[in-house]
Amino acid sequence: MRRKALIFVLALGSIAGFASALFGCHYHGMARREAFEDHVADVCTRAAERVRDGRPPQHAENQP
Repeated sequence: MRRKALIFVLALGSIAGFASALFGCHYHGMARREAFEDHVADVCTRAAERVRDGRPPQHAENQP
């Protein structure tokens, strides 16, 4: 009886650990996606402001 209880507790812990890890991956993915969307919005806003002010577009100096 004691061995079955130990197996049950260990199995339950394994399932809970995997579930926690999957939830953490999902949450991290959502945060990363939101950060990327914020970055894209900032880039678009800066580009629109440059066009509105009549400034030339900025190019990276190390482009081939």
